[in-house]
Amino acid sequence: MERKVTLAKENDTWVVRARTPDSRMVLRIARDADRGIRILRGGIVLRFSEQEVLPLLKEYYEAVKKLNEAAEKICQKAGVPYTPPRELRPEKYGDPQAEADAKVEKVMDVAYGGDDGDVRV
Repeated sequence: MERKVTLAKENDTWVVRARTPDSRMVLRIARDADRGIRILRGGIVLRFSEQEVLPLLKEYYEAVKKLNEAAEKICQKAGVPYTPPRELRPEKYGDPQAEADAKVEKVMDVAYGGDDGDVRV
């Protein structure tokens, strides 16, 4: 128990209460994916090629976008306020989907250098 309390005090830790089996499933996926993404990002060039890693991360972010859309619909139907993650939040003006895609692309560009072939980890 003491270890859990110590971990909960760390800056990069989130404590989340999962009230449904559905949420526990998503949290387990996110926990393991977080570990895998960290390893892949740290291993680009040394252990993994950019061509191996980038398609996997793009696939993951596409799945996150779909989960965001489903969560928004669920919350809307249930009358629960929903705030999408900042990286997926569409702006009030213009094409919301294109702007949300642009934000995700910006995150990917910052992390992986964009089209210039420069990988930042």
